[in-house]
Amino acid sequence: MKKKIIVSVIVIVLVSNLPIFNFITKENYSYSNEDGSFRYDEEGGKGRSLENCMFQYGLYLCKHPEKDTGSYLYRTFTIKPWRFWEWGEMIFHSERFKLPYRKP
Repeated sequence: MKKKIIVSVIVIVLVSNLPIFNFITKENYSYSNEDGSFRYDEEGGKGRSLENCMFQYGLYLCKHPEKDTGSYLYRTFTIKPWRFWEWGEMIFHSERFKLPYRKP
């Protein structure tokens, strides 16, 4: 009986992390620079990705060279490890979770 429960939980976690479910349940991630003059929202399933955010941030730094000295990109979303349906994102797309956190 215990083995069936453990297998069921593992199957639920694995199935919930499939790309078709990630499209539906993906969180909207947000980013900002230190002073908040650059903000970017990554919308789940809408084509706005972290790569696009990095590109837009690079363009922003080119247009505002005074912000380029020691300016970092921060994530303004908290990591929620209890959301098992996002574990695939946390493991395979960990670069967004490695950014330093800053309150929005």
